Amino acid sequence: MQYGITYKVDKESESVHIQSLGNFKAKGLNQIPMNAEMATANLMEKDGDYFLHVTAYVPKEEKIHNKKAIGIDLGIKNQVAFSNGITTQYAIPASERKIRLYKVFSRAKYDQKTKQQSKRRQKVLNKIKGEFSKENNMKRDINNKLASYVSNNYEFVAYQNDHIHAWQKLWGRRIYQTSIGEFRNALKRKASTPIEIDRFTKTTGICMDCDALLYLNLSDRVFTCPFCEYLQDRDVSAANATINKGLSLRNVGETLAEDHASVSSMLEYLKHIPHMKASIADETRSSKQTERQIEASSVRAR
Repeated sequence: MQYGITYKVDKESESVHIQSLGNFKAKGLNQIPMNAEMATANLMEKDGDYFLHVTAYVPKEEKIHNKKAIGIDLGIKNQVAFSNGITTQYAIPASERKIRLYKVFSRAKYDQKTKQQSKRRQKVLNKIKGEFSKENNMKRDINNKLASYVSNNYEFVAYQNDHIHAWQKLWGRRIYQTSIGEFRNALKRKASTPIEIDRFTKTTGICMDCDALLYLNLSDRVFTCPFCEYLQDRDVSAANATINKGLSLRNVGETLAEDHASVSSMLEYLKHIPHMKASIADETRSSKQTERQIEASSVRAR
């Protein structure tokens, strides 16, 4: 269908006119940007509902060039950890309605010989598919919002090419509830300069102060260096190692340091994303290291 000929869209009245079919109320027209030039459209039926897929053209956005860099570490406990100290947790569990529908679906009639199912069973199956579609849309929305913020505020984005498919063998439900693989794919598309680190590159257990290498178990959530007494969240430390290795691979040179205002604004934005928990893993140091730094500064002062 061609816009203006076989179909028209009215955002004010939230309606769509289709030739030979008439006018229909439509939800989600606010997704079409104001500066978009609408072209073709297709009317599709999915799980008992009808959708109008509109193809629109928007002006190409310029790549950001602000010399700011950030490292990202993907995980299970903290889905996404950033090198600026922010960690995020999010998951979309199965809804109670979907669980009830599964129980109804198991009791519906199904003939094993003729491979035919009752109309009631087919209706329940369509409702279950609708619940799956809602969950996938919610996860996709979270990942796209997170990737868009990172891409719009940082020129260099470093992440590791983790074998997420292998994680499903141990944490299949957790991976399904988050779909963190979609977040990584969104970064590849949207980031100005995405930097992908090889999956076999060691990023966990590297001290950011003395470059010491340590072995950490999965239960060790805090990285503690026995040589310089550096303390940091495990995932944040891995994100810092990721950005350091990524910048060295690209020979980027000097980048702008992260300031408190940008970290605070990022944290505030992430907290407003539905189903997401965001916090700052503060970097802490032991009292012995603090005393040693004070003594060193006093010696330099003398």
